[in-house]
Amino acid sequence: MSFDVVVIGGGVNALTAASYLAKAGREVTIFCPEDKIDGTCARHEFHPGYFSPGVLSDTSMFRNWIVDELGLKDQGLAYSNTTKTVAFGKDQHLVLSDDTDETVEEIARVSTTDAKNYRGLKDFYDKINGPIGQFLNNIPADIVDPQQSDFWSLFKRGYGLRKLGKKDMLEVLRLAPMTVYDWLDEWFENDGLKAALALPAVTESYSAPWSPGTNANLLIQQVTRGPGIKGDGLALVTALRKAAKNNGVQFETNAEVIGIDPGNGIKLEDGSQVKAKTILAACGPKKLFLEMMDARDLSHKFEQRISKFRTRGLTSQLLLAIDSSKFKVQGSEMFAANGSYSEPGTRDPELPQRALLAEDLDYIERSFDPIKYQELPDRPSLEVYLPSKVNSDLAPEGQSVVSVLIHYTPYTLKGGWTDEDRETLALNVIDILDEKVPGIKENVVAKELLTPPDIEERYDLTGGHLYEGEHALDQLLVRPTPECSQYKTPFEGLFLCSGGSFPGGGLTGVPGALAARMVRDNKQ
Repeated sequence: MSFDVVVIGGGVNALTAASYLAKAGREVTIFCPEDKIDGTCARHEFHPGYFSPGVLSDTSMFRNWIVDELGLKDQGLAYSNTTKTVAFGKDQHLVLSDDTDETVEEIARVSTTDAKNYRGLKDFYDKINGPIGQFLNNIPADIVDPQQSDFWSLFKRGYGLRKLGKKDMLEVLRLAPMTVYDWLDEWFENDGLKAALALPAVTESYSAPWSPGTNANLLIQQVTRGPGIKGDGLALVTALRKAAKNNGVQFETNAEVIGIDPGNGIKLEDGSQVKAKTILAACGPKKLFLEMMDARDLSHKFEQRISKFRTRGLTSQLLLAIDSSKFKVQGSEMFAANGSYSEPGTRDPELPQRALLAEDLDYIERSFDPIKYQELPDRPSLEVYLPSKVNSDLAPEGQSVVSVLIHYTPYTLKGGWTDEDRETLALNVIDILDEKVPGIKENVVAKELLTPPDIEERYDLTGGHLYEGEHALDQLLVRPTPECSQYKTPFEGLFLCSGGSFPGGGLTGVPGALAARMVRDNKQ
């Protein structure tokens, strides 16, 4: 068999890259097992009748320019009217929304100063959105051979930052290396608000609020975050699959790729060889180079760089099947009718489907500390998601599914992960949930805990890291190595397109789109 373009792996980036190249007239085939074609959004049944929505669900950073260029709205994709999150602080709860006016009004209940400063912070992020967005949404400069970089493109990016003015430009340069703790402490006084803003920014890397460089992640999230996709990750991959098929992409879902022979093609699990002119790998860099390729094809220096790319899994997922006949979860009543609001009965009927449980910045820091010693935290920080609100087929009628991301849990637990450790962690998380949402504990029908090693196995994520590589500052600016920072690799016709590439992981679609652009521009 011989193919024009082969995409290895599934998920948002694989589907995005395949769609772009097929739309450009290339013959594209995706090789991926059927149960993994949706990547980190792939569902599985964890209890009879109850399904996981995947491990990632936040679509708020999927780029709108990709939606427009691939015509995803024609495939049924729609944006959410609003995305709301309950932030459980120590003494009160805040409902944060992607609507700035709503959020300012909510924050004003606890601090008029913080409400004013929140608007000021959002205005600052809006002001710097242009040059930062241009940097994040374009192929990075060639740092191995700078003379090959497009000078005009580099000039426009630098000039865009300079146009901000001296004050704002210096502020951008100052904030990226900062700790998120110091940055948020400059703006706000409310502990719960600071924790809610910081948590998503620190859980992508081996870090906590006091760690230098964590503010860069907050900056990236704030300038790229949009309204999110209606139906979340499951709706996004459904629209991308439709777009891919409509553009002529072929799917080989009964043939798993286990090896790559640069210049020749790929090797399948059944031992057969497939020739391909161009290969795009939507799997992580370590899996690609250290597992799927012959070590003799790698230079010692390159192999060392890839092996040092940090992919330490930090997060576990707890899936809960909930009996909603007495305890309301469907439609997000979980965060309202069960006493979770500081002013019950006064909220907008468009209720949140997400919650963050981290009382303050020090709470998050204490959650992180034990992982350094391969231990579990007594009080982990939690991200709670109610997927059955927007995807009712995930649970039997009248029942619900709750997904909890647990921060932080080590990939390698001291003494090894045991069934007792898993049960202890799961019950501890349920107890913490029950403190904030009384009644949930007694209505748990079933549960499944996925530790970082479990996540690695189920979703093909090296080290169990949800973003296919830590979002530390050094691994964002050059990702994953200098030789591969532009999606090209040292091997002719082989390109990267996973979250292990620039500008990082998550459901953004950017690595897939930019890798396809690199293939197109290089006529590979």
